[in-house]
Amino acid sequence: MNGKQLKAALVLTLALACTKAMATENGLQSYPLGVNTVLDGILPTPGTTQLYNYTTFYSASRFAGSEGGSVVPGFKTQVFVDSPRVLHTWGPTLGPLTFTSGLVVPVIHANISAAGASDSRWGLGDMVVHALTIGFSNPSHYLFSAFAFDFALPTGSFSADRMANTGLHSYAFMPNLSVTYFPFEKVEVSATAGYEINSPNHETGYHSGNVAFLDWVAGYAVTSRLQLGVQGYALKQTTDDTLNGAVFDGGFRGRVYAIGPQIRFDITKYSGVVFKWQHEFGAENRPQGDRVWLEFTFPIGG
Repeated sequence: MNGKQLKAALVLTLALACTKAMATENGLQSYPLGVNTVLDGILPTPGTTQLYNYTTFYSASRFAGSEGGSVVPGFKTQVFVDSPRVLHTWGPTLGPLTFTSGLVVPVIHANISAAGASDSRWGLGDMVVHALTIGFSNPSHYLFSAFAFDFALPTGSFSADRMANTGLHSYAFMPNLSVTYFPFEKVEVSATAGYEINSPNHETGYHSGNVAFLDWVAGYAVTSRLQLGVQGYALKQTTDDTLNGAVFDGGFRGRVYAIGPQIRFDITKYSGVVFKWQHEFGAENRPQGDRVWLEFTFPIGG
C-alpha cells in the first residue's frame, strides 16, 4: 500500500470521529473531546461510587484538509456512542486531597461513506482507565480541582482493511487537569485541559502525533435546579504524524474548535441530567460536524 492509498484508508476509517469517545490517525484522538463540561473539578465524596453515562451522536459531512477545505468527495459519517463511566473515591484522604479511580467502557455504532464506498459497525470501543485522580477543594468549597492520570487501551476492534472500526489499535496516556470555580453563588466556570501522548499503531506503522485539548463551560443557575450555559472545546495537534518513522503528509496536524448551548437539571444533590449541542468550526485534517449529548449521573454505592 503506497502513501496515497494509506492516506485514503486512514480517511475512510473515520468511523470513530466522535467516540470516547479518540489519535490523529484518521483525525481522531483517544480523549473524549467535549465530554467534560459539567462540574469538571468535582469528584465523588470519599467512600462513595458514582455512575455517569454519556450518550452522544456525531454527524459530519466534510473532512477538512490542511487548509480547512473539504478534501474527501462524498464524505459522510454518523456515529452513535454510549459510554458508561464509574468513579470511586477511596475512603482515606491526605489533608484536603482525595483519591479517585474509575473506568469508561464505550459501545459504538458507526456509519461512514466516502468516494462511493460505505461501511458500518457495532462494537466495543477503546476503554479508558482513570488510574488515579487527585482531587482538591478549598475550605469554602468554591474552588475544586482534579488532576487525573488517564490511559486509553486498545480494546476496540480494528482492521486496516475496513472503513469502519471501533478501536484505534494504539495506547494513549492522557494526563489532564480539571477545575470548577464559583465566582458568584449562581455562576459556574469549569474547564478540563490536558495532553494526549499516543503509541504507534503497529498494524499500519502509523504513529499519531500528540494533541493538547480543552473542554470548558460557563453556566448560570436560573433556579436551584436548572442551569443554562455555554460550552465548547478546542484541540490542537502539537507533534507530527509519522508513517514507518517518516513524517506523514507534512505532519497531518489536526485542529478543531466547537461551541454550543447546554442545559443541566439537578434531580438531587448527587444526581442530574445534561443536554448539550456542540458545533465544530476551524477544523484542519479531521472531520468537521456537530455533536449532541445526553448525560446523566447518580450514586451507586456509599
